Formats: sequence, C-alpha cells, structure tokens
Amino acid sequence: MSKKRWLLYIIFGLVFYILFLIIEMPASWVAWGLNRYTQGTVRLDPISGSLWGGNGRLVMYYPPTTPHDFGQAKWHINPLWLLTGRVKLSLQTNHQDKKIKTTVEWANEYFILHDTEADFHAPFIAQIYTPLALINPQGKVSLITSELKMTPEKLEGIAVLEWSNAGSSLSSVQPLGDYRLDITGADKTANLKLTTLRGDLEFTGQGQWQLRTGQLTISGVALPRARVDELESLLRMIGKDEGGGKRTLNINTRLPPILSSN
Repeated sequence: MSKKRWLLYIIFGLVFYILFLIIEMPASWVAWGLNRYTQGTVRLDPISGSLWGGNGRLVMYYPPTTPHDFGQAKWHINPLWLLTGRVKLSLQTNHQDKKIKTTVEWANEYFILHDTEADFHAPFIAQIYTPLALINPQGKVSLITSELKMTPEKLEGIAVLEWSNAGSSLSSVQPLGDYRLDITGADKTANLKLTTLRGDLEFTGQGQWQLRTGQLTISGVALPRARVDELESLLRMIGKDEGGGKRTLNINTRLPPILSSN
C-alpha cells in the first residue's frame, strides 16, 4: 500500500475521531459556557446529556447571593448553527411558578431572544427587583417577544410585558386589573407604553428606558374606574387628587444594565 494512501487513511481517521469527540462533547460544556457568559448569574446543575441536547436544573443567582430555582430545563443546540459563527440554544423550563420557552442566540457583544414566552408569579419579580417588595405584588407577569436583540447600549425589536390579575397588599381591591407594557427598541433607548386591559384601576403612560444607564421613566395617569372609595388609600400614595380621583403617575427608577459592557 502506498504512503499516499496510508496518509489519506490517517487524515480521514483523524477527521472522524475529531467529529466523534465533537458529537460526544459532555453537557458540562453548556454549564461552563452559561456560567462564564453570565458571570455566574445563571447556572445549570446537575446536568445530563451532551453539548447538543440535555437537561439540568436551572438556577439564577440574582442578587448574587440569592438562588432562584427554575426547575428542570431542557436545551437543544443545532450544530449547523455554529457555521454562522454564533451560538443558538433552545431552552424550556418546567417550574410551576417560573416557565420559560425561548431560543437564545449570542455572540461576544450581544444576545437575541427568539420566540420567547416567559411566565412568572409577581412575587418572584419583587425578589429580583427588591423595591417592588414594598407593594407586595400579586398576580402573574408574562414576557412575550418574537425577536429582541440586546447589546450593552442598544435594544432592537419589540417585547410585551403583561401583568395579569395584578394586586397589591396595599389595596383591598383584588385584583386591581390587567396591565400591559409595550417595549420598543429605539437604538440606545427603549420606548415604553403603559395601557390597561381591564380592571377597576386604570393606568396609562409613556416613557423611556435608557439602556446604558438603566434609567427608566414613565409619566402618566392613574384613574379609578369603579370602587373609588376602596381604592382611595392606594390612590393617596400615588399623589394628590386632581379631580374625579385622577392622579398623576410618575415612575423614575434605575434598573441593572441588561449586559455588561466590559
């Protein structure tokens, strides 16, 4: 047998061996990459399967010392996606109070949420954004987006945030209503629109979210549609009665940056 043929056999053998190693990459690579990319905020442990598909318990640490269990998560990575130079991961969790179904695409400077549906109980939102704990929110919060691209300073796409059966320990009216926040990316800012879908207390407003600083502002109106007397104690906390129970709504807060610019 010629040396050239032997060389071809060796090359083909090495190629198939490398392909075998790639196919059999353990699931721990996913856990390592997720932990590194999120700087320890999101972790998978314990895990089973391979790099291309498996399952494990998804835990988010935010604030860093507080673990939030999302239950068992399943993921799938199509190897053909890697040919584009980007990583895509389809993810689905099964926790009763925290459900996520999404495809995440990421590179060094951005990530994109594709076809995302996420449902959380409102008290969980207060756990990750502690100022909301003051009102003890009740109900369900849902995030829906077909495609949302995020970088440290830019947002592209549209997302809808809905708060259903919204309630608070500060009011005897339960629920207050259903509310919707439309988030529209506009380069370095996101435009916000607050509307009321139904309920005894109406909220409307417009605002902006500055991606780089995290500053979020909404200016609008709070207006009781019914049960005015029962809502009065809550309305007094919002502001002075301007007639007919109407109050000026001003929200001015700072959110953590969505991505680190480092």
